[in-house]
Amino acid sequence: MSNAIAPASAPSRRFRLRRCSFRFDGRQQSVKAARDWLDVRMNVTDVPEDTADAARLLLSELATNALAHTAGDDGGAFYVRAFFSPGRLRVEVRGAGGAAPAFPVPAPDPDSESGRGLLLVNALAARWGGFESGRGPGMYVELLWAQPGRKATPRLSSEIAR
Repeated sequence: MSNAIAPASAPSRRFRLRRCSFRFDGRQQSVKAARDWLDVRMNVTDVPEDTADAARLLLSELATNALAHTAGDDGGAFYVRAFFSPGRLRVEVRGAGGAAPAFPVPAPDPDSESGRGLLLVNALAARWGGFESGRGPGMYVELLWAQPGRKATPRLSSEIAR
């Protein structure tokens, strides 16, 4: 009879975080804090690294946009919500006041140092758009990736043409 203890087997799936949200102060430093917050949550899920890179970049764009349009004292606040499901991540950013962004995305002035964020969002996100809530307007992005044993979800031609 052996007294050896069998090693524990590694779990077959990573932790399944469904959704989470957080309020960030309306300061420029909060954009990095929001990226770090999302990064921690992506690290405990099955988000592939290239998708996580895109999610961090898109969150930076949406949070920066929310800061530019947020009302309130000392820069107000913005809120980030993330929804995780197999092969899909949805990130929402809502400012605490201000106006909803205009659609369709206008072409940026070639000499401008800003105005390209939504073009980047359009290039990287599978789906994106604006929404209104009882607490103010916001933007969302959705990122998709192939799951082992499943076909990748193609982008619709109407989504590509935005």
